Amino acid sequence: MRKRGLLFSSGVLLCFLLLTSACNKQPIGPTGPDPIVPTNPSQLLPLAQFRALYPGSGTFLVPAGTKKIRGVIISNNANEAAGNFRLQDESGSGLYLYTTIGSPVYPLGTVIEIDAAGVGELILFNGDLELKSVPKEKVNVVPVTLSILPRTATCAQILANRNAWASSLVKINNLSSITQTNTNSTGTTYTLTDGTGSLTMFVRTASGISVNTTGRSVTGYVSIFKTATQDATQIGIRSAADIQ
Repeated sequence: MRKRGLLFSSGVLLCFLLLTSACNKQPIGPTGPDPIVPTNPSQLLPLAQFRALYPGSGTFLVPAGTKKIRGVIISNNANEAAGNFRLQDESGSGLYLYTTIGSPVYPLGTVIEIDAAGVGELILFNGDLELKSVPKEKVNVVPVTLSILPRTATCAQILANRNAWASSLVKINNLSSITQTNTNSTGTTYTLTDGTGSLTMFVRTASGISVNTTGRSVTGYVSIFKTATQDATQIGIRSAADIQ
């Protein structure tokens, strides 16, 4: 009887140890951060309305409680200064984003959501409305596709609407000329001329973009470059294919 009891006790102990070991195992699953889920479009603030928050001068702190914004990158980062991006949404409006140090590079076509409430600042940088000071943790890439079509316009129409159309895509047809006008250590300036007027186009050397001056159509985004000595409405292109 003593021997049988010993065997029974040993069996119970073995079962207890096996159960304890099983309970101590960690669950197997993904080890990375949770994927970013896109915000419902109805809960986003269109860029046209976001731009309208700016009072017109000075540095404006985006109010706490402001909805997130979302847009697709329409610029080639190689043809912009470091940390500068242009994004546009379905409202037809665009925005100039200056990212904080350490932020990733957002390639052309990337869709990002920005939570600028209480932290982001809107300013006029050389006359161009810019959003800055948003922590990189509040700028997230989302798995969404946004198809943005450029508005077809003349040089005169772009000049007349440059503030509303800044950082949005346009297409200029029927150009009479594309002329190289200036070159410096950063890049080359060209003048685009049609039957209604002229605009400038600045192409950074670092972008490696080859400009076909015999082209008669240009697609790009509107930018403003206003200093004490210059006030220019510019077109920024993404690749050589933007000139046809």
